[in-house]
Amino acid sequence: MEQNYTLFSTEPSSHEWYFFKKETDLGRIHSEIDWDNLAKLLPNKPNLKGGAPSWLDRKGMFGLMFLKHYSCLSDEKLIERLNTDFAFQFFCNIRLQIGKKISDITLPSRIRSYMGEHLNFDDFQSVFAKHWKSSMKDTHVDLMDATCYEVNIEFPTDIKLLWESCQWVWDEMIPAYSKILKIAQPRSKFKEQQKIQVKFQKLRKIGIKRTKKRKKSLIYLLGKGLNELQKLFNQSKQKPTKPIRKRFKIIKKMHQQQLYMQQNKTNSVQDRIVSLSQEHIRPIVRGKENKPVEFGIKAHVMQIDGVNFIEYHSFNAFNETTRLEKTVQKHEELFGECTHLGADGIYPTNKNRKFCSSKKIQTNFVKKGPAKEDKATKKIKALLNKERSTRLEGSFGTEKEHYGLRKIKAKTPNTQIVWMFFGVFTANAVLMSKRKTQKDKIPIKKAA
Repeated sequence: MEQNYTLFSTEPSSHEWYFFKKETDLGRIHSEIDWDNLAKLLPNKPNLKGGAPSWLDRKGMFGLMFLKHYSCLSDEKLIERLNTDFAFQFFCNIRLQIGKKISDITLPSRIRSYMGEHLNFDDFQSVFAKHWKSSMKDTHVDLMDATCYEVNIEFPTDIKLLWESCQWVWDEMIPAYSKILKIAQPRSKFKEQQKIQVKFQKLRKIGIKRTKKRKKSLIYLLGKGLNELQKLFNQSKQKPTKPIRKRFKIIKKMHQQQLYMQQNKTNSVQDRIVSLSQEHIRPIVRGKENKPVEFGIKAHVMQIDGVNFIEYHSFNAFNETTRLEKTVQKHEELFGECTHLGADGIYPTNKNRKFCSSKKIQTNFVKKGPAKEDKATKKIKALLNKERSTRLEGSFGTEKEHYGLRKIKAKTPNTQIVWMFFGVFTANAVLMSKRKTQKDKIPIKKAA
């Protein structure tokens, strides 16, 4: 009788699973995640739109998001790796049979969208805190600071935004609707301005006066174009599609903001639009020497024993000093009493000092008044300062450099938040797995 032999079994064997768990880095990271409780955070029957087969269950969906940030691969390359790497498959709770593969490269983005709609990130963080609490040290010490996780957009300028809007109005919408209505296009100086814009972009040095003059011309051109386009919308029996209506509304608001800043001779306005495709993004002034303004999600982070938790996040700028009391409350919910607190020099407001004194929390704040501190207090403050400036701020660099948070490439607010949380907690899971590995390698000394 003829026998068929295959190089690999189509079913996961105990040997493969043992090798994955004990001999691979991914297996060790897998052991540090509470998959059962994570799976409960999503609805029972995940219904991803698109009609493709449900390759992944709820655990697999979480696994794929962790792998995205662990590997820092594009969505297409991630699926390609998943099809060929048994460790990636085990991490996602699947084992593909020989001859079968996942061809849907949009699967990661659809999972991000699904999680953005259904996942509660407070519960998400609580699952990890409960799972890791027993193996963490110094859970009574809280370090806090704010950082910005930037999104992947071109650095915006007023000239770029105005010209992009003029192109959309005069070069795309007005010709298209004039053709639908079978009427002549309204007269404009768009082609002349197009030539001027090309010359302007080629200039190596652009003075303030020339920039103001160029901005004034574009504001006028865009205002006239918006009025003409609105007339065409009103005349047409065919209503504009939802994306067109949305883009028109964004450009109109941006034009009003630019007109206001021009008339009032100011450079700031509330809820300033800096991207036409991602209108929720706001400029966040950070005051850094090399990067004074950032564009993305501002997050207030609390760190306990090297593990980061996001206490608050927003696309709008906020003053992190107002978050100290809430951070201590969150610390108490997750880890119990907070006795020591480390923060940078802008946190010691009178309100924060009074709150910490009422809670009997030892801080690293510079003491007010002429009275000197004892040596023990100085030593504790020095340790808190060192931990905050090295361990906490160093973790931000690690997340951005190695776990896909230097530039968030998702496009919508919900998916960008999903991207941020999984980047942070992938870094946390790797840290916890490394600690456990080092602990297991420590030799046990025999009794004499």
